[in-house]
Amino acid sequence: MNIGFDRIDPTPSYVNGVTLASFAGLTWKSKAGVVTQFKGNLKAELRAIQHGLCCYCRRQLPNDPQDTDLEHIIEKAAHPTFTFEIRNLALSCTTCNGRKNTAFGRMCGKLTKRSLRSVGGGTRVIRCPVLSSNVPPLTISSSTDFRWVHPHLDVFRDHITVRKGYIFQKRTLKGHRTIKGLELNALGRVEHRAAVEKLSLRTGPISIAIGLAAQLHFNSPTQVYSMAAEVIREKLRTA
Repeated sequence: MNIGFDRIDPTPSYVNGVTLASFAGLTWKSKAGVVTQFKGNLKAELRAIQHGLCCYCRRQLPNDPQDTDLEHIIEKAAHPTFTFEIRNLALSCTTCNGRKNTAFGRMCGKLTKRSLRSVGGGTRVIRCPVLSSNVPPLTISSSTDFRWVHPHLDVFRDHITVRKGYIFQKRTLKGHRTIKGLELNALGRVEHRAAVEKLSLRTGPISIAIGLAAQLHFNSPTQVYSMAAEVIREKLRTA
């Protein structure tokens, strides 16, 4: 299956004389012109480099820039130093961004509970699931610093194979962690059921056949056969 791009290359650059130092003392939510212009320019450049696809699930991003997220690969809540670092930013869909945030919260919660059970008590632990160490790198330049596939540093197909129907298969441990952490195969099951429900609304065998044929663009013949069987069962159940 065509995944659009293997990694974000070339790396976008700061424009109009802006440097990383330009954001000193500013937060991600700041309304300062340098921040809003940076976000707008970076979104446009990343959309072109990523061919309009999510950096993780490789699904098409919405046309409206407001409906896409500038994803912080290293969570800004954990390591704000990288908030405006371009190699720490990529365009993602809201689903993947939300699931990554959930993975971050889950890991922090688990490690915090473990810390609090230790002798003498403990403190809240903040740990990014994408990082190989709880000590962040000085710069974002080496793939080995990351446990998950990094959109800028890793070649996606070296770690993950994407089959028709958005079936994600691991090729490496890093690929496995990415698929599991983002639940990349879960959305495919939801989309499969949604397609069956939509096909079930069609009337007449010709209309259903046309709908099934259209699904071959996104799904394998085996998956489309499964859809057809489910549609038939649904039609018989409601007859």
